[in-house]
This record gives sequence, structure tokens and C-alpha cells, in this order.
Amino acid sequence: MSYEFKLPDIGEGLHEAEIIKWFVSVGDKVKQDELIAEIQTDKAVVEMTTPVAGKIIALAGEEGDVVKVGEMLITLERETNFSQNVHTKKSEQTQLNNEKRSPKRVIAAPVVRKRARELGIDITKILGSAKGGRITIEDLEEFIREKDKKETLGLSIGSHLEAFTSKEDERIPLKGLRKRIAEKMVQSKYTAPHVSGLDEFDVTKLVLLRKQLLEQLDSNIKLTYLPFIIKAVTKALKEHPYFNATLNEENNEIILKKRYNIGIAIATKQGLVVPVIKHADQKSIVEIAVELEELSRKAHEQKLTLSDMQDGTFTITSTGMRGGWFATPIINYPEVAIFGVHAIKRRPVVVDDEIVIRDMMGVSITFDHRVIDGEPSGRFMESIAKVLENPELLMLDVK
Repeated sequence: MSYEFKLPDIGEGLHEAEIIKWFVSVGDKVKQDELIAEIQTDKAVVEMTTPVAGKIIALAGEEGDVVKVGEMLITLERETNFSQNVHTKKSEQTQLNNEKRSPKRVIAAPVVRKRARELGIDITKILGSAKGGRITIEDLEEFIREKDKKETLGLSIGSHLEAFTSKEDERIPLKGLRKRIAEKMVQSKYTAPHVSGLDEFDVTKLVLLRKQLLEQLDSNIKLTYLPFIIKAVTKALKEHPYFNATLNEENNEIILKKRYNIGIAIATKQGLVVPVIKHADQKSIVEIAVELEELSRKAHEQKLTLSDMQDGTFTITSTGMRGGWFATPIINYPEVAIFGVHAIKRRPVVVDDEIVIRDMMGVSITFDHRVIDGEPSGRFMESIAKVLENPELLMLDVK
């Protein structure tokens, strides 16, 4: 008896995943819970195992293909025993429940639905412009016009790209983590109206404090500036809650998060990943430093789990010691802001009408202008500056 294993929703709102690597082929016999594939979700590479034993008779596609949630991942001729039957029935019931989930509610007159069918339009993909979200004939026509524009632009760009390439050019497939990063960046940039603000902080005291702490701490603890920055940002988020939020467009709600889970952008050879420091407000600087080192190690070894990268409420990114003085990072959507920290450089500045040498750090804030305006972003930056320029304030916190 054949059994079809469908791709389950293994993460927060997962819609599809890319097949990175098959560990099996058609004709192979597999045991229950045996590893069959690696897939790339929006957040991480996940190992997939088969819920039943049997002989594989079909695979979803080649490496690099995309499978949607609910679609077949593998089909096999299964071997059955009592325990497997119980497990299989649970799996089948879960898939049945997923399939019975109600689709998006569509409000449209019969004539509009009929016209959508004639045009071959999936009406659930259209946002109605009339009262209550009702879809009109004009909405269908606008959808067609936008689709034609995109197709024309795509053909134009494609023809130009071909004209400027040659046989000597190297072609690298856009897949895996790099493809996911590209998709997420486009989604963020074209969904949230980005605005960036730039500033510089005098972190001379912070540089001195870190040096003093390094002399006292265990040599195995890698204390960078990032734990101090995370604590300063967390304090600022509590003072300015709209930066620790998301926008629910469907319900027209701004959701202010009451937890402080700070995502940290880490550059790896495979691309950018964003593991999360959970409940950063409840951890000490040393605890954050130890956790950061562990997450960084897992990131570079490609061992981050979905749990490591889920439920972030705000993100910090850095261009590193070799980075430029300023940058305008892209928001880690659906968050509403991202804080950028850049190189610390010794520069001449004016203090009390005198030119002195200070340790200055370039910083930036990029925010979603639908939720946050320019004036609040300035106050948010001032709150961070107050702590980083006077790091002794952090010593007042037990955590």
C-alpha cells in the first residue's frame, strides 16, 4: 500500500521550502524516522525524516526545486506493523486537519467571481478595494495590469542580461540560503517603507570599561561590544515600545511585543543568518556574551535550529571592524526597525570647546514609516546613546 508523505508546516507560517539535498533515491528502502532530505526554510536548513518505513517510489523533485506545504515530498510503498500504523494514522490525521483549514475569506459578487474564472485569476490573491475588502471588477483589471507590467519588465531585464553575458562568465545558481535571503530582502523592502537615520556615539568610556572587564573575566569568555549594545538597545525598547512591534496588516493592528528577543545578524560563508537572544532583558552582559559565542559557532558550522532563529522582536546588525562608517540596513520583516552598529574609530571631536581624541562609533536606525516617525526614532537613538556613552548605567542592573 502506497503512502504519500506531504511537507508539513514545521515553522512559523511556513508556506514552502527548497530541497537542498536528497539522502535517498527512488527504489531505496528506508526505516521509520530515517533521514531522507535537507530542506531550506525561511529561517534554517531542516532535516526531514520519513514517518513510516517502506520502499521509495517517488520523490517531489530535484535538488533546488521548491515544495509547498501540503504537497508530496516522497511517496513510498510502506511496510506496516502495529506501531507504524498508529504513527501513520496520526500523520494522516494531521495532514487531513491541515487540508481542512479554511481558506482566505473572499468577499466578491458572483459576477466578479465569474469574471475572475474567465481571466484565470486566483481571486484569493487579490486585495479588495471596496468597503469591507470587497473585490470589484476594477480590482481584477488592476491585477491584470500589474501582472502584465511585471512580465514585461521581467522579459526586458532578461533580454538585457543575456546581451551583457558571455560564455566566459561564471553562472552560480541562486538557491538555498542565498535565495531565501534574496526573497526576504525583497519582501521587506517592497512591503515596509524604509527610512534610515544616521548618528555617531562617543563610546570612549565603553572601550575603557570593556578593557577593564576583559582583565578580570575568564579568558574563555569572548566579550565583544555586542553584549553591551544588546543591553542598551533592550533598555531603549522598554522606553520606546513601538520599536519592539509588528504590524498586522490584515487586522490593522500594531502589536507591541512584551518580550525582548534580540536577533543578531551573523555573516557566514553561506549567507546572513539571524539567531535570537531570547529574553535579553533578563540576562547579564556575561550571560549574553557566552550565548552569543555559542550561537556564532553554530551559525558558522550550519548547526542552528529553527528554535535558535524564531520569535525575534528586534534585530541588531553590524558591518564589523572592517565595515564602513555608516550603512542603511534592511528591516528584518515583519519587525518594524533594525539597529546598525559600525566600526569604532579614534577621531578628533570637539568636547567643551576643545579638540580631543575620542572613540567614536557610527550607528544607524532603519524603521518602518507606517508605524514609526522620524521624531520618535531620534528619541530612541538618544536612549541608546545615553547608555553606551555612560556604560556605568548598565552596572545598576542586576541582569
